Amino acid sequence: MKNLEKKIQDVVNLYKSKKFLQAESLGKKLIIKHPKVSFLYNLLGLIMYHQKKYDDALYFYEKGIRIKPDYAMIYNNLGMLYKSKQDFIKAENYYRKSINLDSKLPEPQNNLGNLYIGINKHKEAINYFKNSININANFYIAHYNLGIAYKSIGELNKSKHHLKRAIQLYPRFYNAHRAF
Repeated sequence: MKNLEKKIQDVVNLYKSKKFLQAESLGKKLIIKHPKVSFLYNLLGLIMYHQKKYDDALYFYEKGIRIKPDYAMIYNNLGMLYKSKQDFIKAENYYRKSINLDSKLPEPQNNLGNLYIGINKHKEAINYFKNSININANFYIAHYNLGIAYKSIGELNKSKHHLKRAIQLYPRFYNAHRAF
């Protein structure tokens, strides 16, 4: 099991380094040897998604769900996939499914907020960004998104507060500096 964990970490490191082809190759080899590890399907789905191989990403996410139907992050990632395809109804449904399965994950809350910003539902977006921050007060992306949402509705003091917080949490987050 230690060996598998190390190999999975190798795939994660390749993914984080944006070495997607290498990550894909190693991930596929691991799935052949360990076809019941749902995390691998989620990881390969992410790798495919970032290469814009959306059909392949969908394939891996669906296989992962068949193994572990209550895997909340796969539903979050399906939401991202469908948002990329401009299918906002499916994206919203998958984000909500992720939240219903695990209300302690900040990512689907934040992602649903982003979806709502994109379809001009700013009040709903703000609520989901706040939920994300309540789950993880150090989630700088949610602070940034909340700052942008407040700015878009003219609440500049609240906007500055959250943009400043995003910068404090991640000083090299240049989008927050530019938005400030």
